[in-house]
Amino acid sequence: MTVDLTTIIFYIIIFLALYSQIFYLYSFLGKRKEYKKETNFLADDKDLQSVTFMIPCWNEAETIDKTVASVRALDYPSEKVHIVLVDDGSTDNTWEVLQRYQGQERMQVFTKENGGKHTALNFAIPHIQTELACSIDADTFIEKDALKKIASYFVRRPELSAVGGAVLIERPKTFAQRAQSVEYQMFAYSKKVLGMLDGVMVVPGAFSVFKKSALESIGGYKKAHNLEDLELTYRFQVNGYKVDHCHNAIVYTKGPDSIRALFRQRLRWSYGFINNTIDYKHAFMNRKYGNFGLFTVPMAVLAYIVILSIFFMSWYKIFDALIQHITVLKLAGATHILQSLFSFDWFLVNTQAIALLTLVVYGSFILSIYLGRKMSSISNGSYLNIIWFFVLYSAVVPFWVIKSVYNTAVANTPSWR
Repeated sequence: MTVDLTTIIFYIIIFLALYSQIFYLYSFLGKRKEYKKETNFLADDKDLQSVTFMIPCWNEAETIDKTVASVRALDYPSEKVHIVLVDDGSTDNTWEVLQRYQGQERMQVFTKENGGKHTALNFAIPHIQTELACSIDADTFIEKDALKKIASYFVRRPELSAVGGAVLIERPKTFAQRAQSVEYQMFAYSKKVLGMLDGVMVVPGAFSVFKKSALESIGGYKKAHNLEDLELTYRFQVNGYKVDHCHNAIVYTKGPDSIRALFRQRLRWSYGFINNTIDYKHAFMNRKYGNFGLFTVPMAVLAYIVILSIFFMSWYKIFDALIQHITVLKLAGATHILQSLFSFDWFLVNTQAIALLTLVVYGSFILSIYLGRKMSSISNGSYLNIIWFFVLYSAVVPFWVIKSVYNTAVANTPSWR
């Protein structure tokens, strides 16, 4: 029996996908005692360090008040919470809204010419007088206990320099948001496992906490192909700074509300990932950088290779099947084709190992989503959204990956907005 090349490649892809999923699960189960300790540990108020929220704003007049209100409502010693608001040259009335906070206790308000998010964050850093600095987006809502949970990591593990929080979609309404909500739930699990392995790939710009001294010594933020949070994490990792992820410190964001907007956002993310990874190619499979170099970066690169391989091979299979049906149509006529379409034979059901393994892979992704929901204590949200996730992302992800690879090849940087 001969096996064609596409089948061999599919088997390799399925094996690698299963390997990564099993590795995640094995790592999680192997460190579950440590996970429980982290989940249950909350530092006493007297031990918590003071924190300054850096909130860069660009045309956030409609959302910034809600973000500030959520920060002020935190279950955290109020005298230890400070806020720096930076208007990054907004074209709406954001600056007018921000000026209402001018002069209020433990709040600083600034405006500057538009230069991008990384410049607004760097502008804020010199104005921070606290031990910890927290980056949070101006359209993000933080849960009351989130800061205490994430700040407790620095009490329990003083060697940490950065800890990322969990970002979830707030009340998803559209098809695109429902699909994203499932993706973010899965991230809660995968990022936590990487944190356990000291292999965190990115501390999200939407909500992360840093030691101010570490943030200054590392050189602050860079433009980084418009993906400053990923590059900053890469820089922390390759310079030996300790990074972790707090799975139950939660903030909510709305996320793009249309497929078009989602595509534009992920095109920027994908382009930024490819180019920052090229910039840090010395970390790839380099044991000097531990699990970050040996597992995190290679698995992320492999994911792109898998996506592209499956996309092109799937279209090859589709065109091959069409050619075969056209050939049968010419030889047997339309009547035979119609009969075959409306008949069913159990003999034709694919029972090959590759079909069964594919189902196992999908099952492992569903398990990841379930674990992510449990980690973030998500009780609401329909499991039907998992269907929208698989449908939308299976159809759209390959296109933004292909486009980002093309943009990289021709040095075409996608726009921020």
